[in-house]
Amino acid sequence: MFIAKNTTTMAYIDANSANVIDKYECPGCGEPVHLKKGNIKIAHYAHKQFGQCHVSTEGESATHLQGKLALFQYFNDRYDEVKLEPWLSEIKQRPDLMVRKGTTWTVIEFQCAPITIESIRERMAGYRQLQLQVIWILGEPYQKKRIQSSTMAKFATLHRKELKIFFWHAQEGIYYKAWWQIDHRKPVNRHKKVDNQVQQLFKIQQAIIQARPQVCAIQKQLYAQNRNVVGIPWICHPAYSLPGGLKIPQWQVTVRIIMLLEHKPITIDAMYQHLFAQEWHEFGCLKLADVQKLWLECFLNDAIKLEKIQFINSRFQLAGTVSWFDNYHDKLKAFQENR
Repeated sequence: MFIAKNTTTMAYIDANSANVIDKYECPGCGEPVHLKKGNIKIAHYAHKQFGQCHVSTEGESATHLQGKLALFQYFNDRYDEVKLEPWLSEIKQRPDLMVRKGTTWTVIEFQCAPITIESIRERMAGYRQLQLQVIWILGEPYQKKRIQSSTMAKFATLHRKELKIFFWHAQEGIYYKAWWQIDHRKPVNRHKKVDNQVQQLFKIQQAIIQARPQVCAIQKQLYAQNRNVVGIPWICHPAYSLPGGLKIPQWQVTVRIIMLLEHKPITIDAMYQHLFAQEWHEFGCLKLADVQKLWLECFLNDAIKLEKIQFINSRFQLAGTVSWFDNYHDKLKAFQENR
């Protein structure tokens, strides 16, 4: 940590300004801390018995310390005010940084080490009590390997109507990737077509051959209607990437929405109820309902722009009859003819 309390003056002192002959304590747990100040390592404080502190949840590695200082300078050049390790006495938490632009304060949590989703949720609960915006930024250790979807869900933030994960790199500074950019492993613009609908169709065919349980459940339902999974309408393969967060392929949700709309027009609340029943990742920083609402909003907006769905009298309905297909080849041919 960089900030500790002088036990004599009770003032909060940053490690660079601290005197080695004075005594200091942790602002969170009140336990004694050592001032570590030399010519090689960054000046910082360390608990004499770290395990007794419930405020600090990760060891102060050199990467973490250097990153916090770098972020402090980065934000100091861009924001009206920056606080390093401020102590929030109301909730007994100490974020890595807080930045202010105008009257709005944002908490910055810089994460380098592994952390449980329960710990993240606990911190977020405290920040929500103070109605603070929060952004988690992942350090370079998280960038050296492929990030799993479960990890993405821990740290994802809603930013400008996208599900994003923020990163810090010593050379690049702060950058972010939307969930679907990481998921698809190639950067594309939100308003640019994904152009992978044919690939989606091929994956469905593979899933049927492999008899995957989730696909078989949908197939059973469609058989009763004299339909098959491969022949689902092309509207079920969105032309634009949706925000993400699902544990299952998005077509498994979109086809169910289309089938609901074929039955009758439905309200947005009815759609939400249907969406909530699907399989989603566990989120740490976000409320799952907010992720689901964003996903549905993006799907409906795109479908309305493509004139496949209409919103009339407070209900969503199909804009016309959707085409189902008998087999893979007929469906692919229709796609190619309409390009």
